[in-house]
Amino acid sequence: MGLAASQARFLAITSRKMNCEFQSMQIAQEKLSVTRDLQKAAKDYQQGLSATKLVWDDHTDTYDLSYDLLMQPTAINEFDPYLVTDTQGKIILTSTMFNAAQKAGIINADGTPASGSIHPSKTGRDKFIDELVKNNSILLSNANIVKNNKNIGWTQSGLGGEVFDKTNVNGLNSTAFATYTKKVTYPSNVVDSTGKVINKKDDFVYGLKLNTIDLFANVDANTGEITPKKVTGSNLNVLNYNTKLSKGQYVITKSGSAVTEAEMKKLTIGDILTGKYEITYRGTDNGLYTSNGGAAEEILKQFATVLGYNAPAGTYKGLNVDTASADALQQAFELTKSDCLQNAPISKGGNVVNLANASQDSNQIVTSTELYSLSLTNLLKTFLTNFAVSLDGWSDTPFIINKESKKSKYATDDLNYHFMLANTDGMIQQEDLVTDFYNMLYNQICQQGACADKNKMELVNDKEYLTHGLKNGQLFISSLREDGYFYQGPYSLIGYVAEVADDEAIAQAEAEYNYTKSKLNYKEETLDLQMKNLDTEISALTTEFDTVKNLISKGVEKVFTMFST
Repeated sequence: MGLAASQARFLAITSRKMNCEFQSMQIAQEKLSVTRDLQKAAKDYQQGLSATKLVWDDHTDTYDLSYDLLMQPTAINEFDPYLVTDTQGKIILTSTMFNAAQKAGIINADGTPASGSIHPSKTGRDKFIDELVKNNSILLSNANIVKNNKNIGWTQSGLGGEVFDKTNVNGLNSTAFATYTKKVTYPSNVVDSTGKVINKKDDFVYGLKLNTIDLFANVDANTGEITPKKVTGSNLNVLNYNTKLSKGQYVITKSGSAVTEAEMKKLTIGDILTGKYEITYRGTDNGLYTSNGGAAEEILKQFATVLGYNAPAGTYKGLNVDTASADALQQAFELTKSDCLQNAPISKGGNVVNLANASQDSNQIVTSTELYSLSLTNLLKTFLTNFAVSLDGWSDTPFIINKESKKSKYATDDLNYHFMLANTDGMIQQEDLVTDFYNMLYNQICQQGACADKNKMELVNDKEYLTHGLKNGQLFISSLREDGYFYQGPYSLIGYVAEVADDEAIAQAEAEYNYTKSKLNYKEETLDLQMKNLDTEISALTTEFDTVKNLISKGVEKVFTMFST
């Protein structure tokens, strides 16, 4: 019975040992698989680190490239269409835009230009706009602008016609800003080709130049006659000025010397910014800074207005170039009133000349008996500094407005600070910009036709498809050049489209790699533990195997010895 039991135990141990060794081989294979998966994950991660995307870089901000960015009129593309085209030069439209062009009769079903549409016209363009409205491919407001624009109407834009300057903003450092704002533009009427006056407005009303003709003078829009501006019932400047200055009178001075009427008529923002100009008032009603708004507040409002304060929505003027700058101008106006006009006057003493000169040392009104004086130069510097701080943020600003000018740090004195100004030499009216965009789009469809591939029409709005096609030469961009014509080319020649690292894709690749690595590492650790346990068990089974084997051998030997005697 002992021998039989040992043999049974021996067989059980052998079976278990073989099973453990088989499991050990399986775990070894799984560990090899984990190693291969880790290598693949590392390879994918390395590829992910080189992921790139196409962006639109206007040298101020960058935007992910999209079909709408290229094909919808915005300030980002400066209201010029950047047409996505196929290898044959045909424009790739969305299916809705393709259908609109076909219904308007400017392309055929196969996308080729329709007979007669090769010669574009206002009638054809308006039909195209009407069809775009029907399928919601254009804002109704923009459609009305295009169809009713009496300024530029339909043009040969993109067909060799005039190339309009659409740069909305110019960046000028403080020195260049002061020089630019010294320009003076006198009133001029808008006339048609026959010489008939069609619009009696001044350049400064449009905001085309940063002049201050309207600061201290009234300008007749019809005759251009310039007369001194009235403030609270008195002439702002007293031509028969003397140091005693009568009650109720104001005088504009430069370093204490009266500004003549001729000088006052041509005084500009730049002159005030770079000179030392003051306003002084004699009276008992504090007419310079009354709570209801005295002459100083009126002048501040004139400064702000010339620089774009309270400009109509959508109008580019002065420093008002977008919503953020419009808000900053509002804040700057209120802050400057608080900084300069709403504190109790500082007592200085002296006559008009002395008090005017003393005002240059302060950002607030100074007084001597019944005289009140304020530095217009410091008022303007404070306003521009408050604008810069409001626009750029209050944290870590290097600019400070103190009641003493010497302790203040003005943005206008910082050569590294740039003021962003509306480009007064270009096309700045929203209506004209939108109209020119759709003129060019219509003209190009008439000339080049459109791609009839439905697959491309549906996919072109997909950023990944657009990026892949442009990178691999399956898609191109046709853009306006200096000679007034559109030319097709790779994205790298556009000047605004750039290939950059795709931080989002890289971060995703890193996250996926870390997750996969963590999961495989855990699996490998589990396999190692299982392997260790199996090794321990195999070692114990081997010991027991040898022991039972010896017992069986000795038992057999005893049996043979017993029967041999």
